[in-house]
Amino acid sequence: MRILSAASRRGIDLPYVQAEPVEQSHKVTLLMHVNARQVGQLCRDWRAIVDVVDVRPGASIKELWDHAYLGVTLPPESVPANARTATA
Repeated sequence: MRILSAASRRGIDLPYVQAEPVEQSHKVTLLMHVNARQVGQLCRDWRAIVDVVDVRPGASIKELWDHAYLGVTLPPESVPANARTATA
């Protein structure tokens, strides 16, 4: 919840959110449209959360996102390219 709160406090839309168990923790993948400044702020906020052990921003997936609007479904493995991943 604290990971989602950091994004929602800034009014950032989250069109894709996925949480899954990974060993004794959870992996959270978020897709959001942010600028470089927001990436830095979010990464700083997420790293400050005691339960978060890893934060990795991804690259833009504009081409893949455009396909989703055309009705082409993407497998979960291809979605996180623009996502921010945090493990808690």
